Amino acid sequence: MLLQFGQQHNGTVSALSSFQLLWNLALQELDRPKLQLLALSSVGIGLTYFLVWRRKAKKSIPLGDGWWGHGQQTLRDDNKIYPFKVETSEDEINDLHRRIDQMRYTEPLEDCGFQYGFNSNYLQKVVSYWRNQFDWKKQVAKLNEYPHFKTNIEGLDVHFVHVRAPHRPGQKVLPLMLVHGWPGSFFEFYKILPLLTDTKDDLAFEVICPSIPGYGFSEAPHKQGESETLLKKRFLESNYDHNATFLNTFLLGFCSLDAARIFLKLMERLGFNKFYLQGGDWGSLITTNMAQMKPQ
Repeated sequence: MLLQFGQQHNGTVSALSSFQLLWNLALQELDRPKLQLLALSSVGIGLTYFLVWRRKAKKSIPLGDGWWGHGQQTLRDDNKIYPFKVETSEDEINDLHRRIDQMRYTEPLEDCGFQYGFNSNYLQKVVSYWRNQFDWKKQVAKLNEYPHFKTNIEGLDVHFVHVRAPHRPGQKVLPLMLVHGWPGSFFEFYKILPLLTDTKDDLAFEVICPSIPGYGFSEAPHKQGESETLLKKRFLESNYDHNATFLNTFLLGFCSLDAARIFLKLMERLGFNKFYLQGGDWGSLITTNMAQMKPQ
């Protein structure tokens, strides 16, 4: 049979095809008990490999520490949590209107939609709505619908929304952090907050929605990142499975690991040692890093 297979392919049989054919012939020669033994052996070998691989895999990554505020790191952190309110003034709105009015538009290419970017004709309609119809006061009131807070962590004023459940009799309440991505903000969770917190079910959530540093109302980092040499040393010491691309792409400045550490400190400051996490886009990576830093 092997010879016939080779003749049909001009006398050439690939190593893979030969192996598959020999394997099929071998299986035909085995009776049922031997096939069962072979299957069990294969499963055993696969399970052994998986367990060995898991032992080698790093189950956690180092928590580390950082300082991203102005100047030198202070000796003691300010652990206070302050209420925060979203505000805007008439002067700020008038200044925005002046800048919008001074906007210069370029003509789009003929018979062109959005193939080469945002169509400037359509952009003028959007800006006109933003300038003449958008209700800033109504939007600010909407943002303040839930309680906002700020606290200083690693030199940065970190903003977060904190919505507590009513604590109905017999209801179990679990802490949950929701982390946004890019481009996004805490506001993307507003519609789901009442479904998570104000429910008559046996289970409800106490929800914390932070703003990633540099997003929304959280202060942006003021420091450069660690050097590549220090980062590689830090990760090699932790036996963390990494590669050069990961280091060069994410770790040469404020990255998901730093945001994860700051959010862990935030939850600890709020009194939560164990809690649930959900994140999308960058939030997904940040929450994954949080779980890796504190897997227990």
